Amino acid sequence: MRGVSEIRRGALLSYATILVVNLSGLLLTPFIIRALGNAEYGLYLLIGSLAAYLGVLDFGLNNAVTRYVAQCVAKGDRTQEARFLGAAIVVNALAAAAIMGLGGIFYAHIDAWFSGTLDQGQRDQARIMLLLLIVNVVLTVSASLFTAICAGYERFTYPKLVNLARYLVRICLILTLLNSGGGAVALVALDTTLSLLVFMANAFYAVRSIGARFSMRSMNVQIVRSVLTFSAWVFLFSIIGQLQWHSGQIIVGKVIGMEAVAVYGIGIMFGTYYGTFSTAITGLFLPRATYMTVANASPQELGKEMARIGRMALLILLLILGGFASFGHEFLQLWAGPEYGSAWLVALVIMLAYTVPLVQSFANQLLEAKALFAFKAKVYLVALPLGVVLGYYLLESLGVLGMALGIASGWAVAVVVMNVYYHRVLGLDIPRFFSALSKGIAPAFVGCLGVAGVLRIVPGAGWSVLLAKVVIFTAAYAALMYLVGMNNNERDEVKGVIERFKWTHA
Repeated sequence: MRGVSEIRRGALLSYATILVVNLSGLLLTPFIIRALGNAEYGLYLLIGSLAAYLGVLDFGLNNAVTRYVAQCVAKGDRTQEARFLGAAIVVNALAAAAIMGLGGIFYAHIDAWFSGTLDQGQRDQARIMLLLLIVNVVLTVSASLFTAICAGYERFTYPKLVNLARYLVRICLILTLLNSGGGAVALVALDTTLSLLVFMANAFYAVRSIGARFSMRSMNVQIVRSVLTFSAWVFLFSIIGQLQWHSGQIIVGKVIGMEAVAVYGIGIMFGTYYGTFSTAITGLFLPRATYMTVANASPQELGKEMARIGRMALLILLLILGGFASFGHEFLQLWAGPEYGSAWLVALVIMLAYTVPLVQSFANQLLEAKALFAFKAKVYLVALPLGVVLGYYLLESLGVLGMALGIASGWAVAVVVMNVYYHRVLGLDIPRFFSALSKGIAPAFVGCLGVAGVLRIVPGAGWSVLLAKVVIFTAAYAALMYLVGMNNNERDEVKGVIERFKWTHA
């Protein structure tokens, strides 16, 4: 167990990766749209949505691996760990078979599903991309098994370095491909090749550096059953997670067309970017939640840790939310064109719906650590499909915004139910959590919105004016949050980071 230093390095590398991914997305997406055209770009997003459904067929194995490996590490039981990982390999092979089987069904039904909105040439392209993406998903699921082993040991640095390198290489190769006349198929082929390289790198590190062993000789059926029981609910929740956004793209594509998919997809992209800034930190704490559970930490200790992590996440999220709410519409019109202005509202709806679940992600990890995830999966299984249905009916009157509003409504209902569950079953003091979460941060954020309101009435247009406004808003946010929003411990953390940065560059 490497502890806080690995978590810090993992968080820094996660943010470096997010910065690269988001900046590359911001810079490359308009280039890709213009290189492919709206119709082919919409097709690229549509097939990506189908492939995303295949990705959930890892059966929730990754979180199960991290949880069980962390338990074995806490107990110092390498024999049990090897038996468990042997079972995990079997489940992973089953997942690969399921991905190929479901992918084959998708492949066989492309004509039936999209004959009304795609011509023959587009359907042929879709089939090639889907075959490549099936291979890509199998490789990604297999690679993530080894990443999960690393996470169980709190070894975050190497896998995240590999991931960062992958995206840096991807940027260079995308530019080369598109400048050479490559299309959507070439982009998918590139991603599949990179997935193969990541799989090889992660497998090598887990086996050679960590010393992971996979025992198939004395496989315990009870362990396999335990893995599958835990994973089944995480798997179900993953399916629901794909349903809530990607089903929207498929419905929009079938009802309206590829250009609308492109607009909706841009909104989804920015909404999910928002989530990645928070999960870069909170996603590192599943091993910590498992260790605290094994040590029988009290609800008060767990609640304190949840509030601490939640405040870290909120300080990051509100900068993005406030900035995007104030300047996002102008940015999207400059960035992608006037026809993409409506993507701003789609993204904003997603960001608002995402905020509470993101700041409460430690509670989600406690559910996994305590093997209580089934209830959450059941709640979302009911609420989110109802949201999709509502979005379908709102689509005709409100367009792509209606789909986003419907899905967000289902999500909001699920969040309310889960907060009652956290309070009554986990024993977490949810009113105290929200009080601790907002202390100092809420008034500071109101001040930031006041600054944004003044900046919005400043005359001028174009990239230089927009950039100046964003820089001023960011500076005001940093100052207000440091002086008013943060508590003493958080200010000390900021000072420590600044001191370490100065020392490193001295």
